Amino acid sequence: MEEFNILEFLNYYWNKIIFVVILTFLGLIASLIFTYRIQVPVFQSKTSLVLVNNSEDNSSITQNDININKNLVSTYREIIQSKLILNKVISNMRLDISYEDLKSHVKVNSVQDTEIINIYVYNEDKRLSKNIAKQIASVFETEIVEIYNIENVSIIDEATVDEEPYNVHVLKQIVIGTGIGFLLSSLIIAICFYFDDTVKSEEEIEKGLKVPILGSVPKYHDKIGSTSGKDLIICSDSKSGISEAIRTLRTNLQFSSIDKKLKTILVTSSVPGEGKSFVASNLAVALANSGSRVLLVDCDIRRGRQHHIFGFPNKKGLSNLLLEDVGQVYRSYINESKIPNLYLMFKGVTPPNPSELLNSEKNKRLIASLSNNFDILVFDGAPINGLADSLVMSTLVDGVIVVTAYKETSKTLLEDTKKNLDNVNANIMGIVLNRTNTNKSKYYGHYYE
Repeated sequence: MEEFNILEFLNYYWNKIIFVVILTFLGLIASLIFTYRIQVPVFQSKTSLVLVNNSEDNSSITQNDININKNLVSTYREIIQSKLILNKVISNMRLDISYEDLKSHVKVNSVQDTEIINIYVYNEDKRLSKNIAKQIASVFETEIVEIYNIENVSIIDEATVDEEPYNVHVLKQIVIGTGIGFLLSSLIIAICFYFDDTVKSEEEIEKGLKVPILGSVPKYHDKIGSTSGKDLIICSDSKSGISEAIRTLRTNLQFSSIDKKLKTILVTSSVPGEGKSFVASNLAVALANSGSRVLLVDCDIRRGRQHHIFGFPNKKGLSNLLLEDVGQVYRSYINESKIPNLYLMFKGVTPPNPSELLNSEKNKRLIASLSNNFDILVFDGAPINGLADSLVMSTLVDGVIVVTAYKETSKTLLEDTKKNLDNVNANIMGIVLNRTNTNKSKYYGHYYE
């Protein structure tokens, strides 16, 4: 069973606090509607009887009289609710009700260690409730003489009825309704958290996958991908939290490859929509800004979008080049960007066999030629799961960066991605946690793959 992280749960709970407030408020409204519109007020009336001395000498009560009366109390309780008594009450009062119905509205109990019997009657009609209680006491007092031939029952408290309905407790019901709304919302959130398989923290990635986190990139307010240049936050908003995160990623990459010069990097993800193209393009800009001569290659031949990001036409690109003599003509497929030191190669037309093209000897020779002419090659690859394209590319580069989306990507999918890369002996340099929440709220929102 997965370890429960209370801090993660509290953070998850806080992010759902609006849901808690809404459901709690609905519980409050439901309790008010039930109390004032649905619940039928029922009034309680009460009368009390006592078993008195039945000896011939009324001047004194013996212990024997007391014991006899105490033993009769439980019997009398049953007699009061018997058909003999209640049917006579129905007849005397001409009630349009059955014996079973009346019995369900009558409660009889005795006061412990006494000879006192309390009779309670419940009815929606306050006056009727009082009259029924009064009639039951009267009929019982008369009938007990016929049954036992003794007069040992006396009414000590005439029937009274409460002014307020006994079943309506406004404050209590509001508290219960509000509490149910709160508990229900909390339970739903707890269940969702338990079954939520998405990535929720850097710690669980490093602990579960044994893969380092290279960086965390926050969200961005604007919808990215619709207009060229908007994805390049590091150019348009160089002081933003996102730009700082990309520069931190660049630094972490440089420190992770001290012993071996990093020439070729593949940026991929588990599934589409995690922001790999965004990370790849901004990382390429950051590397170019540090003085390296960088070539960004869009090798997501199926759905690559680097030409949209940089605002270039996709007339020809990698797929077209792989059909040519790559050793002679690759320079004509490279586009010079407006950013110093950054060059671009787009995906080209979508062929029927992308993975075969990427696994060809031509592609291997192309990567070797490009490596000789640029300091760093950044490849924007296809998603791993379900496709062989990036698995092929991962064997041809120095290292692989896996982009995963915070609270979007399934941990199971991420585990499958790592397993697939491990199966081909790829060098996984680390993971970039994308679209995280940070305190610099003015800089983030949402962007798309």
